[in-house]
Parts: sequence; C-alpha cells; structure tokens
Amino acid sequence: MRRAVRAWCVVTALAFSVVGPGSLVAAGDDGPSHPFPTGRPTRTVLRPTEISEKEVIVLVAGIGSSAADSVFSAIQAAFGADPRYEIHRFGSDAAHPYDTLGSLEKNADQLTAEIRELAKTHSKIDIVAHSMGGAVVDAAFRRGLSAQDNVATYVALATPHQGSTEARVGRPLLAVADLLGVKAELRAITAGVAQDIGSQAAQDLAVIHAGPPPHGVTRLDVRLATDVVVTAPDAWTPSVVSRTLLPSTPASLEGHGGVTTDPRAIALITTTVAAGRVPAPDWRGAIVALAAHTVSGLIAQLAASLYCAFGVVALVCAVALSIGRRRRRLSAALS
Repeated sequence: MRRAVRAWCVVTALAFSVVGPGSLVAAGDDGPSHPFPTGRPTRTVLRPTEISEKEVIVLVAGIGSSAADSVFSAIQAAFGADPRYEIHRFGSDAAHPYDTLGSLEKNADQLTAEIRELAKTHSKIDIVAHSMGGAVVDAAFRRGLSAQDNVATYVALATPHQGSTEARVGRPLLAVADLLGVKAELRAITAGVAQDIGSQAAQDLAVIHAGPPPHGVTRLDVRLATDVVVTAPDAWTPSVVSRTLLPSTPASLEGHGGVTTDPRAIALITTTVAAGRVPAPDWRGAIVALAAHTVSGLIAQLAASLYCAFGVVALVCAVALSIGRRRRRLSAALS
C-alpha cells in the first residue's frame, strides 16, 4: 500500500513539473468539450450583453400595408446581399404591433420601443420608411426617439411630412356625408378604391406638419416626380436634403409605389446608408432634378383636382347607394 501511494506521488510530481500546476484548475473550469450537434441551427438571438457587428435596417411601410407584403422586396434584396446588414420589418414582431390604419402616435410609440430594444444589441440602426411609414417615424422623433437610441440614418420615401392632400380633401367630404347620413357608405367606397378616408390614420395625415430633422441623424427624402399620391408640397420638409427623381424604369412610372423599386432610388438609399451621408449630385443630376421638379409641380396641381373630383363622385355614389338601400328596405317591408 505504501509503495502504491509513493508511486502515485511520484507520478503527480512529474505531471506538475511537465504541464504546470495551473493546468488542473484550467481543465476543471473548461469541463469536457461538447461538440455542437449536427442539424441544429446556431443561436441567432443575442443576449442583452452582446453587441452585434451588423447594422440594423428597420423598414416601415405605409397605410394599409402588412408585414408580409412585397413593398420593400427590391430594397431588402439590395441590403440583404450585403453581410453588413440585418433587416427588420416594423410590424413583423408581435411584441411591437403596427396598426397601419390606426393612430400615428400609438404606432410611433411601438416603433420607438422596438428600436430601443434593438439598440441594446446593435450599435447602429438605419430607418427606411415609405409613405405614411415616414409620418410614423417623424412622430417617433417628435416623441423622443433620437440619435441616442443608435439611430444613424433615416431615409423617407414618398412621405407626406406635411400631411396628405388626399386626406385633407376627405375631411370636408366626411363632414358633408355625415350630415347626409351616408358617412359609412362614403368610407366603404373610398376604402374599395384607395384607402378609407375615415380611418384614424387618414385623419392624422390630414393635420400633421413636418418638424425639424432629428439632431445627429443623417436625413434624406426621396420621391419620384410622377407620384400623385404624395405630392411635392406634401413631401416638403424644412432643412432636409431631398431628391426628386424621374422614373428610370417602366415599373417605376407609378411614382408612389415605384420609388421602392426604382434602381436609381435604391442606389441612392444604399449609398446614403453605407456612407452615413447624402451623396452630392453632379451637374447632370442638377439638370435632371430641374426637369423632375417641373413634372412634379404639374402632377401636384393635377392630383389636387383629381382628389376633389373623386371625392364629389364618391359622395354622389354614397348618396345613391344609401337611397337604393332604403328603397329596397321599403319594398321588402311593403311586400
């Protein structure tokens, strides 16, 4: 027995002399190795203490949109091909719902909460918004979102920063329809053709005004000259760099949705986000911009007339629909 103990002491002493006394402690801390099981995905959710090296691109769509639609498909493809970026679509997270027909301020609070949650694990966040989505982002900045929340860039596409001409035309029409008792019919007709002019989102869009750009955040507005939904006066924002482009493809001729697919617009978005600043236009761009502004001014005048004409026709149709329903009810009662 004594010989066995002596032999064990000799072996232990030799081991310490070769590998050092700290090796046994280290082996105890590390524990046995556990190879990652095959077929199991790596963890993609970061712990609160982990900071991702990727930038987050937060996409915010407009009225009547859904997180599953294809509004941002071309933009997602442009950013998704670059490993530096991680794409988030506002409204896709059930913890931060987006009611695209609801209050701008409530949606803004949900967006702010989601961005602040992302800021815990990402040091840089870029926002790209389309149409009413930009108005939601504007409201978020007015209500406290800032560069302190790691927001670096905000690009607004076809956004009614000064409110919507369409929504403003709809307000008096709704008032007249209410007096005539056909408000529900008018809302149904407008929702069937475009958007419900009586929704809370539309009511908010009728009265908002652009505020100052957020301090420390790179800002850019982009729109197409052929946009009849958000006209140049609607999109104007003081002290913000804006680019009005002529459509560069047949698909982008429809200026409002087309701005999310137009190659020149997408290149301008990705360049601004990557550089953290808006690229300066060259002399050719200045000439094109002049032509674009001319077209845009004509479109703005045309759009206002179209909205008024459509509103009157919709009101007449609402009255006719109401009268028809009453006649059918009367006939059914008499028969």
